[in-house]
Amino acid sequence: MLRLLALLFALWPALALAQSAPPQCGVEQPIVFGGLDWDSNAFHTEVARLILEEGYGCETDVLPGTLLPLLTGLGRGDVDVIMEVWLDNVTEPWNEALARGDVVSLGTNYPDAVQGWYVPRYLIEGDEARGIEAKAPGLTHVRDLPRHKKLFRDPEVPEKGRFYNCILGWNCEVMNTAKLAAYGLDAHYTNFRPGTGAALAAAIAGAYERGEPILTYYWGPTWVLGAFDLVKLDEPPYEKEKWIAFSKDPETNPPTAYPQVEVVVGANASFARKAPDIARFLTAYESSNALTSEALAYLRENRQANSRDAARHFIETHDDIWQAWVSPEVAARIEGGAGAATAAFPASLQVSFAEPVNEAMRAFVRNYGDTFERISGWLLALILGAEALLAALPWWLLLLLAAAIGYHALRRWYAPFLFAGLLFGVGALGLWELAIQTLALTVVSVSFAVLLGLPAGIGLSRSARARQAVSPVLDAMQTLPSFVYLIPALMLFGLGKVPALFATLIYAVPPLIRLTDLGLRQVESRFKEAAADLGATRWQRLVDIELPLALPTLMAGLNQTIMMALSMVVIASMIGARGLGEEVLLGIQRLDIGRGLAAGLAIVLLAILFDRITQAYGKGAAK
Repeated sequence: MLRLLALLFALWPALALAQSAPPQCGVEQPIVFGGLDWDSNAFHTEVARLILEEGYGCETDVLPGTLLPLLTGLGRGDVDVIMEVWLDNVTEPWNEALARGDVVSLGTNYPDAVQGWYVPRYLIEGDEARGIEAKAPGLTHVRDLPRHKKLFRDPEVPEKGRFYNCILGWNCEVMNTAKLAAYGLDAHYTNFRPGTGAALAAAIAGAYERGEPILTYYWGPTWVLGAFDLVKLDEPPYEKEKWIAFSKDPETNPPTAYPQVEVVVGANASFARKAPDIARFLTAYESSNALTSEALAYLRENRQANSRDAARHFIETHDDIWQAWVSPEVAARIEGGAGAATAAFPASLQVSFAEPVNEAMRAFVRNYGDTFERISGWLLALILGAEALLAALPWWLLLLLAAAIGYHALRRWYAPFLFAGLLFGVGALGLWELAIQTLALTVVSVSFAVLLGLPAGIGLSRSARARQAVSPVLDAMQTLPSFVYLIPALMLFGLGKVPALFATLIYAVPPLIRLTDLGLRQVESRFKEAAADLGATRWQRLVDIELPLALPTLMAGLNQTIMMALSMVVIASMIGARGLGEEVLLGIQRLDIGRGLAAGLAIVLLAILFDRITQAYGKGAAK
């Protein structure tokens, strides 16, 4: 008996350690979640990650991206779990992956997601606190929209209103397009398709802060519907049979309101088989629209919080819900914070300036939004004018112009055939009209870049101190992610061509400034001194001596500016600027390789055309 007690006493620490140790995860590699680009998915992803890390001892990671590429990754095994698969918006690719056995549904995350067409409430009822009068008091149904089209005027097509559609490439974008035609609204409204969810949210926020009209599709639960008082317009009531018929054949069947959407947790089939315990937890995972909206409201009320903070708040306040998803042992580990980070940077030393910046931006939009809207109108008129001019020219005349410019630049017999052939290739791909839109935006952007970049480069060449001060700014303009400065641009100018011009200009002007500065500083001082001795003024020395001698370097800067402007066409499509970039983005979103490749090839042909011409003029100036 004494020996048995001694043995138990000796083994007691090991037994205690075994009981307190976290369970085996069941998979060796980190579990990869699909980081879809909307807030509700980010919240649910962080809740699942927190439970897996602290309750199951797993390592997790998030792969950011958009819906269809991540769904493809889920089927391939590059992504293990996606917490929000909206069945109504990915019907075809999801069903195809299910049929192949590549993915499985682990159950419903929430069954009551909503979607529809929305307008701000102040349009219907006014807002006395903000001094906004009701401009459309009778607007309650989609059938009322034709008589209010002037209220939602599209600045690019003034005779029509603008309807902000769903995200480019999603199934809801296709259904909204069909609804516009079925309701007869395509004759009154343009079908404006934003490239990303962030761009659409920024456009709604900007319009709401300025108290302006906006007609948009949106879905919930989202922070947008929680932050802004929007009213969903009535449609013919949803009936399952009618909705299915309309979805299959929208040209001959009447539309109905959207159904409530079932949002499921999707997983890679192989992963679900390898990790049955995790699959059981994700199958038990169940929330609701209201619960998700509560989490998103927490994020809006606590602006310094992130999705991980919202997940932690949910764990701390809703143990009656999440504990039903896991075993009591796993729940005990999570409540004990077994996996809590111990090496995190101290919160007391962290500084956040996000909220002051956000509040300042909102105030700026409210106070100066009208001024920027007028500026936007002027800039848009320039872009549309260039587009109309190019579109008015016969296609064969543009080919002849390209041939003539090519011959003048290269002075070679083959040049006309080369440059006309490049432009002909764009038309042969069936992308002529889209190429005209891209060409117009590029021409206007490069023109503004020259107007700003050339004087700035000249100024920097005259002052070493100015060069030192401006160089970090130029570095930031080219390295700062585009959407950082696009967010305020979208709120001030709205979606479309003007913010695309803004983004392109910021990204493309630094090379011209730098190379103008470099070229002028490389002009030998003896030439400038000789001109000064002959009585030339400073302006004469610049125009007659320095700029001509620096022309090869200036042309290299112009070449780089044009190439960078063309490289921005896909970013421009993400904020509603149409053209070749929209086709590339649509190919990515719908996984249509051929469509994306054709548009990408057209962009390459335009880039080669501009590159060879500017290089030829640069080499000619160097001789």
